[in-house]
Amino acid sequence: MQSLNKIKFILFSLLFLIMIFFSIKNTLVVGGKFILSNITIREIFFYENNIIYKGTHEPGQRYLNLLKKNYSHIKNFNFYEINEIIKKIKTIDINKTDYSLEYELMKTLTKLSKLPISEKKISAIYIPKNIDVYWNISCDRFMAPFITPAITNILMVDGLPIHNIESCYAHKREYGYARYIEYNKKSSWKKLDPKALCRKANKDGITKIIELIEVEKKFFNTITYDCKDFK
Repeated sequence: MQSLNKIKFILFSLLFLIMIFFSIKNTLVVGGKFILSNITIREIFFYENNIIYKGTHEPGQRYLNLLKKNYSHIKNFNFYEINEIIKKIKTIDINKTDYSLEYELMKTLTKLSKLPISEKKISAIYIPKNIDVYWNISCDRFMAPFITPAITNILMVDGLPIHNIESCYAHKREYGYARYIEYNKKSSWKKLDPKALCRKANKDGITKIIELIEVEKKFFNTITYDCKDFK
């Protein structure tokens, strides 16, 4: 009986050790993937800002190639190269990269996110279609309209993308867009004036329009229209 109990104890101990081993291994693998993915994402800031590489559902080939390269460094114990990349990304000056204008855009949207809730309830943001840095922020053209409400918690006016535009994620009836198609709601390249914007927004109880203005392709300003002035 004692011998049987001893065998059971040994088997249980082995099973427990195996579980710990695989738990630690999985943690290291997942943690390693997370760290390398983070390094790779930051490394991309040193490359060309081209819409064809900026997917949201499928990682772009450029990203996968860089990630594969970094995995190779780890696999071959080439920690010098990884350390050099880390030192490089730690000194990134976003204003000296191709992504500087996108950075300025996000700063502007973040600033709008700090408006009082009372202002947000009566406001809508308008981003003209000629502001390429916004509408070309991803090769998934149907994702862009979600960025502004997500960051600012303010709705958009005339925020639909151009429906017949090419998209790397060409599911044009997803994200709720089928509803807009059902009601024949469309957008166009035409820039709307304050009166037209207010006419659209008033239907939803909006009384202020915040228009995003791109200044010399360097930074952004906003101009606010009070719809009472455009009746």
